[in-house]
Amino acid sequence: MEETIASTISNIIQQNSDSLKVLYSYSDSWYIILPISLISTLFAKKVSKIIFFILGFLSSYVFIIPYISKFDYTQELLKQINVSQDIIYLIFSVIIGILTYSLFKSSVQIAGFILGGIIGFEISGIILKFYPEIFNTVEILKKVDQLYIPWIFAVIIGLIVSVLITKSFDNIVTILTILIASTIAAFFSVFVLENSLLLKIGENTLLEHNINISDVELITILVFSVIYIILGFSINFKKSTK
Repeated sequence: MEETIASTISNIIQQNSDSLKVLYSYSDSWYIILPISLISTLFAKKVSKIIFFILGFLSSYVFIIPYISKFDYTQELLKQINVSQDIIYLIFSVIIGILTYSLFKSSVQIAGFILGGIIGFEISGIILKFYPEIFNTVEILKKVDQLYIPWIFAVIIGLIVSVLITKSFDNIVTILTILIASTIAAFFSVFVLENSLLLKIGENTLLEHNINISDVELITILVFSVIYIILGFSINFKKSTK
């Protein structure tokens, strides 16, 4: 069973080798990444908004600012403002960082509405096809043209799904943060055991930055990941389980 689990994980990793290469690229900074990932796992509810801010802040510097700087009117505007360009970019990036959480939440709301709309449309189609008499039993729907019924279903269910997702948004973000951060923490935990404590775990392929990680190392990473996930859920959802 262990070999089956390890081979399954190994196949997933090989299909997404770029993610593993990114982790390896930060191996020299494990003393920074490991504590941050552990803190993110244990206090996901508190740090999730900070993570969004950081993502927005960095995205501003990496993607948005380089893009808008290409336009002439941007350069002209910067010349007219008697403030250092670095300060303007910093203020702009801070604003983007603050707005990122709200923008992402709004995007999820819209996605939820669209998803609910599609589900509502399909449900109404099934009812109209197999149980059309239902609409004749409801007084309000008797007066409605059946062409509009799928759209009514789409809007109502779309709104319901959107509201449900909005209410659960923080919990969804917390769960995603725990899962991602615990996986990163587990990877670097095993790396530290091999690199700093010189432990022999499997074939020590992590030290070689090998994409084909040995089965023993994969199982060890999985065990650490499960432990961190359990700790993350128990701490972040402690009040809600009482």
